[in-house]
Amino acid sequence: MPSADFIYGQPTTRHRILQAAWEAIEELGSKTRLADAAERAGVSRQAVYLHFGDRSGLLTALVEHMDEKLGLEELAAHVFDALPGAEALDRMVELHAIYSPKVESVVRVLQAAQFEDDALAAAWRNRVHGRRAVHRAIMERIAEEGRLAKGWTVDTAADISYSITLPEMWRELTEQRGWTAKQYAQNISTLLRNSLVAG
Repeated sequence: MPSADFIYGQPTTRHRILQAAWEAIEELGSKTRLADAAERAGVSRQAVYLHFGDRSGLLTALVEHMDEKLGLEELAAHVFDALPGAEALDRMVELHAIYSPKVESVVRVLQAAQFEDDALAAAWRNRVHGRRAVHRAIMERIAEEGRLAKGWTVDTAADISYSITLPEMWRELTEQRGWTAKQYAQNISTLLRNSLVAG
């Protein structure tokens, strides 16, 4: 019978399971099972079910845990502290360059699992919609400054900026083409500035 800690979702136990799941995914990738996370966390598989319900619930919670541990909120604040908008755009690309390798293992699993699970598909779409909203806010600032390049609207510029910085593009350029994080940040920033920012 599980302890009261597991029944009532003691935060330390929950945190331990999430951290163990993250480590397991970095090692095993999409083959990671609930049992792997439970074993690493030193709890029963039933404890994982009690905290998260199922694999879908665990992965969804892991995304939030990951962002909290890596300080995504503070990193995003640094982006929007920048003036003018073009500088915020540069900082956003730098953020992608720094953040993407840290979450790559979990993102791969989440992207693959979304086609098999509606809850994970919703979690993934929510995440990418949030990313696009950030890009749109930057493009809106650039437009307010009168620097959005001719032929672009705030929405079309946001679509391009968001799409170019998706994990698939980062993965292709760094893993397949051998770009460093610095090269990625410099080259993508140059591409977006030359295409979307006037002057």
